[in-house]
Amino acid sequence: MTRITIRQIAEEAGVSMTTVSNVLNKKARRVSEDKIKLIEEIIAKYNYIPNMNARSLVNSSSRLIGLLYYSRQDNFVFSDPFTSELLSGIEKESKKNGYFVLVHNVTSVQDILTLQKNWNFDGFIIVGVSSFKLNEINKVVSKPVVYIDTYLEESDKEHIFKQKDRLFVNTNDYQASYMAMQHLIECGHREIAFLSFDFEMDTPSVIQSRYQAYMDVLLENKLTKNEFLVFGEKDFHKIYQTLDQFSAILVTSDYLAARLVKYLKNRSSYKMEKTSIIGFDDIYFSELMDPGLTTIRLNPSEKGKVAFTELQRMLIGDVIEDQFILLEGELIVRESVQQKGRNNS
Repeated sequence: MTRITIRQIAEEAGVSMTTVSNVLNKKARRVSEDKIKLIEEIIAKYNYIPNMNARSLVNSSSRLIGLLYYSRQDNFVFSDPFTSELLSGIEKESKKNGYFVLVHNVTSVQDILTLQKNWNFDGFIIVGVSSFKLNEINKVVSKPVVYIDTYLEESDKEHIFKQKDRLFVNTNDYQASYMAMQHLIECGHREIAFLSFDFEMDTPSVIQSRYQAYMDVLLENKLTKNEFLVFGEKDFHKIYQTLDQFSAILVTSDYLAARLVKYLKNRSSYKMEKTSIIGFDDIYFSELMDPGLTTIRLNPSEKGKVAFTELQRMLIGDVIEDQFILLEGELIVRESVQQKGRNNS
């Protein structure tokens, strides 16, 4: 079949080439719905595929988005289902809108400078930048950027939000953790442990917000704060040794909860019903765990979709009113949290 051109599409639809181009580039705000539908039907009929190189040259656009996962060390775990589900949401939206995504782990400002030198990005989505590194990284990013799960120090907010091509998409992590703790309290648990990846207790971050809610709920319910019940990802053996000191554990990711459950189940003397566990994310295998994991659904795929949509809005020149988007969590009750006293000693 002879390759159809934009000119031929325009002639068949009875519109200008500019109108067809605007429909292809999702900039058809002034085009009627009927015309958009007609143009899209013609595009589908001839299986028209835009020449991305030509479009890039005309628009000075590469249609390339950099998805950067920040970590302190060069050992980022891409196999974490939260990471893959977030990527899935971004990739699905980018593909639908004619963009390509380059995924990279960055540990330093130099990593970002090198990427910008070697690739022509239209914009960036950057995940998990620590608040003490944000200023340094933000200064070298030369294109519009959406930050995901990135917290700001109060002193940084004013000058960062002056940059209108900067936007943040976070979960309301404090409220999500508060909700999880309230569920444990309502189920009769009073001795509650906390398990997370490493974090700084005095630095704003996802885990710090969840930890703060954990501590606040203990205080509000006049429960003893026990620093010995705060564990890191390398403390599974310590958790096993101290199981008699708590009846429930708040784990800051389903992935980490799954690892803990596997560790405990490999101990022949351990009975799963002895300890209630609640996680965060509701990744795809959470309901497949045995028992099914009670968790706070954060919908990373939807978060990725929101991040890309907002980045695209900046790229086409939309006015961004709200530079800080906060997504809410949802409690998903399964079998891993039991009423205290039922099957608990």
